[in-house]
Amino acid sequence: MDGTLGQGRTPDRRRAIRRIPTELSWLRGLRLRPGLDVVLVNLSTGGALVETSTQLRPGARTVLRLTGATGSWTVSGSVSRSWVAAIDPEHGVVYRGALVFDQVLDLQAGHDDSPASHPHRS
Repeated sequence: MDGTLGQGRTPDRRRAIRRIPTELSWLRGLRLRPGLDVVLVNLSTGGALVETSTQLRPGARTVLRLTGATGSWTVSGSVSRSWVAAIDPEHGVVYRGALVFDQVLDLQAGHDDSPASHPHRS
């Protein structure tokens, strides 16, 4: 989006660029505390949009664990929004949750293996 009004579009007010999983070659997996496997929809320096089979409660504190080829990183934050994304006859309800990080996650890595700075590396 170009941020202009017109033709029924609203301006893109996002503060950070969203990266989809194919743009994050270092990323191997995600897990949301307390041990929920999640699917990444997009990731930015300030948060993430994830899908899960478990409903996420807005306002809940959480920790996202990002796993790369040579290590894993954790970033704490909270659930800002959660909604039903799909109802699948085979897999049940799919929820989407928007997470807001407490600290900035630097995705402008100088190498292909991980974010450039990590609030917590484990």
